[in-house]
Amino acid sequence: MCMSGTNARNRKRLKAAAVVLAGLVVVIGGALLAPDPESSEWVAEATPSQPPYSGPGPTSEQVSADFEAATSAAGVGPAAPPRAFAVPGCLAPWESYGDVSDARLTALLESLTSRQWQLTGHRKTKRNVASSLEKDTWRLTVIHDKRAGAPQHLSLVAANSTPACEEAFKRAQADGMQAV
Repeated sequence: MCMSGTNARNRKRLKAAAVVLAGLVVVIGGALLAPDPESSEWVAEATPSQPPYSGPGPTSEQVSADFEAATSAAGVGPAAPPRAFAVPGCLAPWESYGDVSDARLTALLESLTSRQWQLTGHRKTKRNVASSLEKDTWRLTVIHDKRAGAPQHLSLVAANSTPACEEAFKRAQADGMQAV
């Protein structure tokens, strides 16, 4: 009986994770799913020298404020109009369709790490650069997509991995809604 309860919980968590991942794919426009002839595996970052974030977990508004401050400091933007989400408080997005140089992308990541976001991995292909960061329970993916004949796209999407957000994602899925 205990084993079946554990399996049921694991299946529920797996479903919640799948909903979050599906939402992230929608938000970033499938940039990472586009075929690329070049190998493009995620590379883990070295253990950061600064201590991990401590204190109360940030709200989605605080995460969005981090994005606004970091993008402004890096000179990227302006931000595209925000999208509506079926799971408010559990996702924080920011996106822009302006040109972003490699130097500005580096400045953006440095600005985020100065705000206690820990760089955990990166991936680079001919058409896009992606970085993963964490801050407390938030998991952030930064993607800079450069495709020939299309405007550049920079997106920052953070998902909160708390039990309350997992429940909200499950409820949205049960109601037939996508998280994003």
